Amino acid sequence: MRTVRLRRSLAVGSALLVSAAALTACGDDEEATATTTGEGVLADVCPETVVIQADWEPEAEHGGIYSLIGEEYTIDADAKSVTGPLVVDGEDSGVNIEIRIGGTSVGYQSAQSLLYQDRDIMFGYGRVGEYMITQADTPVVGVLASMATSPYAVYWDPETYPDAKTIADLKDAGATISVGSNEDVWVDYLVGTGVIDEDQVDRSEQNKPANFVAAKGELAEAGFITAEPFMYEHEIPEWQKPVIGQLIHDTGFPEYFQALTVRTEDVEKEADCLEQLVPVMQQAQVDYVNDATATNELIVEIVEEYDTGWVYTPEGAEFAHDTGVELGILGDGADGVMGSFDLDRVQTIIDIVGEYGPDGDAVSDLTPEDLVTDEFIDDTISVG
Repeated sequence: MRTVRLRRSLAVGSALLVSAAALTACGDDEEATATTTGEGVLADVCPETVVIQADWEPEAEHGGIYSLIGEEYTIDADAKSVTGPLVVDGEDSGVNIEIRIGGTSVGYQSAQSLLYQDRDIMFGYGRVGEYMITQADTPVVGVLASMATSPYAVYWDPETYPDAKTIADLKDAGATISVGSNEDVWVDYLVGTGVIDEDQVDRSEQNKPANFVAAKGELAEAGFITAEPFMYEHEIPEWQKPVIGQLIHDTGFPEYFQALTVRTEDVEKEADCLEQLVPVMQQAQVDYVNDATATNELIVEIVEEYDTGWVYTPEGAEFAHDTGVELGILGDGADGVMGSFDLDRVQTIIDIVGEYGPDGDAVSDLTPEDLVTDEFIDDTISVG
């Protein structure tokens, strides 16, 4: 069943809430769908609906794309998608935006894979260090770095390890680090460069947060610095104390996490659209950094409607946003431009994957230009 809603905001008055209720009722009875007027700056150059495939459930780390959705929108709880007019400076752009989630609803398939299964999808999230491995079969190019720094980190209990200030300090402390069963290159990179020892690494699939809590502080863990520290301190009653951590980025592995990618062929085929749309997406990232309130409300509402088992609170969303801004995860690139890529940094990722990744041969002939482009970036847009 589809429900048409009007985005909630702290500034929304009672009359607007009545309108939202009317739209919801209409959606229940008539399968109504929020749509654009068809007139606007993107109407003549972009698809009628710009589809974005996320890599996970709705969360604040995706705030930039969700802030593109206009006030009238449709949540499809069955399809696990939300659709509405794509807004530019508060005005209808002439096209719709549809955001689909990843994770369980797509069988944990990558957005890169889904881009080639469904040609309606225009953008997909991807990690540069991951999508480069399958470029031969499903080539994509990053057109916007939605995060300046990856939020992925290792964190631990400061009471158990009071002398540990960095991941490297955990080696001297003899701490076991739970990294899960995924073959992430960063783990082999840390082992290969001597930051940690292989016998510290637990690569088994862990039940998070149960195993961390059961270890009573002895276990370090990998996850999002923008999420798990809040979860453990405020949402896990069996723990309820701080954890601290270090970003993987700060160990020398400068991953671009959640880059917005398109099919390589679309860099040319959709150039007219991308030239107009990417700066709009840049500005949406800036707007989310500066004021996340309404978008976080939308994200929490969508999570509740989807009811996949993923739990997300307003407080958790606020923490993710604030921590992301504080640590420069959500912010401008090194050149002071929102969403730009550093080609030297991309080359470093290629080199690391080539040396430490299990599929290193697959990237031996790649160049940064094969993987990312700033062709459509407006270098005047920044948080400042």
